[in-house]
Amino acid sequence: MKNFNPIRGMYDYLPKEARLREYVRNVILNSYQKNGYNLIDTPILESLDFLNSSEGGDNLRLMFKTIKRGDKLDLTKEDLKEADIAEEGLRYDLTVPLARMYSNNRDKLPLPFRAIQIGSAFRAERPQKGRNRQFTQCDIDVFGDSSINAELELLKTCFDTLKLLGFENLTLRINDREILNQLVLSAGFKNDELSTVCVTLDKIDKISITGVMMELIEKGFDTANINRLVDIVNDVVDNGLDASQKYGVPKEKIEKMNYLIDTLKILTNNKYNIKYDISIVRGQGYYTGTVYEMYTDGFAGAIGGGGRYDKMVEKFSGIPCPVVGMSLGFEPICMLLKDRQRELEIRKNLVLLYDNDDDIISVFKYKDQFMKEYNVALYPRPKNMKNFYDKIKEVADFVTSVKDIKENKPMKTIET
Repeated sequence: MKNFNPIRGMYDYLPKEARLREYVRNVILNSYQKNGYNLIDTPILESLDFLNSSEGGDNLRLMFKTIKRGDKLDLTKEDLKEADIAEEGLRYDLTVPLARMYSNNRDKLPLPFRAIQIGSAFRAERPQKGRNRQFTQCDIDVFGDSSINAELELLKTCFDTLKLLGFENLTLRINDREILNQLVLSAGFKNDELSTVCVTLDKIDKISITGVMMELIEKGFDTANINRLVDIVNDVVDNGLDASQKYGVPKEKIEKMNYLIDTLKILTNNKYNIKYDISIVRGQGYYTGTVYEMYTDGFAGAIGGGGRYDKMVEKFSGIPCPVVGMSLGFEPICMLLKDRQRELEIRKNLVLLYDNDDDIISVFKYKDQFMKEYNVALYPRPKNMKNFYDKIKEVADFVTSVKDIKENKPMKTIET
């Protein structure tokens, strides 16, 4: 028998779940737009030369690559290399294509430029709860504003958006790659080792500080430097951000971080847990300043993340341009909202049944009346009503009939 399942880590979405996903997308998009961000779009395919130069960290290892087409592909060639077989890849996030798009169109856009991008990205992940191989990201980014105000506006927009989706218990954990870099350097590591060390530190939550030590040892780093780094991390964790000053972190950097946290608390009426966290690294090598992740009850991973990546546009175009961005995790958000879908303000679906002897003009009049409040689908009354109710729950919230309307009977609620 044929297997009709989708590829592992990718999913079909039936009407009820697809409706939830469309609702979530619309809430996020409308909130972003109300806050002054502008919708753009980019292709899902990018050149491998471009993607491989993006400092995407482990995401480069998880990238899907596409095979050359037609005469470009010659599998008879001896000693084939990757470049002989593939020249393009599926985007692994929306940030890198966005920076390319801006670099290509900067003369047409104002500064600051506030961008929205909502679309699919692809990674050859090991599928698990809330982590798919094809997933939707909901990004907002600010180009051309190096001030902390860009972070404040961006993060408050994300808090407000998650509130609209019903999330109350939120935690924002913030770090700064410049602070972290200084701590790593003070442990004895070199500048050209920073990216690799930080990518490993990003795994603290998953493999613990002991696991980080072991991975750094496996990568061949000096054991004394590793031990000093562990001591520094533990010191900052135990004694707070102020402890980082003894390791060469400038006082103004600490004050800037404290200002960001304190101001965000005021802007969000002290409703959320906002704190400095040295373990927030973000695995991509392109981050240059603040980095942050959003968490909520009921899910171990982050439901959003981002940071400042001031060098990417300059790397692509040669023209300096500060950028900061944030992405909400569409997949875990939808997963968390799925259990309470009926509570959400999603326009409900109504099935209107009619019999063969019903006047069809009257049937359409009833439909038009109900469409003021519901999405309405017409169905001829089936012979097997039990089987009908078992299957209609995937597409309907309520069922009524022309006969029930005439007899003033209430519509039937379909239980999922």
